[in-house]
Amino acid sequence: MAAEPIRSADMVGRPATWYVAHTKPRQERTAAEQLLRQDFEVYLPLFKVFREPGRRHRASVAPPPSDPANTAAPDPALIAHEPMFPRYLFLRPTRATQSLSVVRSTVGVSRLVLFGHQPATLADDAVQAIRRAEDLRETAGLADIGPYQPGMAVRLRDPALAGVQALVRAVSADRVTLLLDILGRPQTVQVEFGRIAPL
Repeated sequence: MAAEPIRSADMVGRPATWYVAHTKPRQERTAAEQLLRQDFEVYLPLFKVFREPGRRHRASVAPPPSDPANTAAPDPALIAHEPMFPRYLFLRPTRATQSLSVVRSTVGVSRLVLFGHQPATLADDAVQAIRRAEDLRETAGLADIGPYQPGMAVRLRDPALAGVQALVRAVSADRVTLLLDILGRPQTVQVEFGRIAPL
């Protein structure tokens, strides 16, 4: 037997809470846009990740606007923003008469998460903690989120040196310093992230 729709009016006098929607595969952004059109407050946490050149990533989420003051910004082609919790997003009504019953029929939404017969809720403090984690991750550079660490063996993608192996010596915001053995002599070179790949 289906539970009666829960309305935000039932929360009068209680702390602000969020509800959790489970979305269809790779439709987090679609679901978020549709819920916003229905006047829900929606939060889809995004996680900044390294996008390996040539590898497909989730394309359902646009990155947040970049900071124009950041002059050492990494190549945007190497950055992706993926849902922090794939197939989940948070929402809450914006008015007392707004029913949650429409959520399950919203385009992109699979279902509203339930505990028993009641919608699962999340305290606003928990959502704010997730926002802080998202903001902190957004300030991370490629050196922090990339797969390359000093001492790691990599191979070059450059056509002239394709397959040549090297050791990572240092990692900066937009380049990797490598140690190569060229004609029996160690050489240090700096390359862009897209020109190397892990072994």
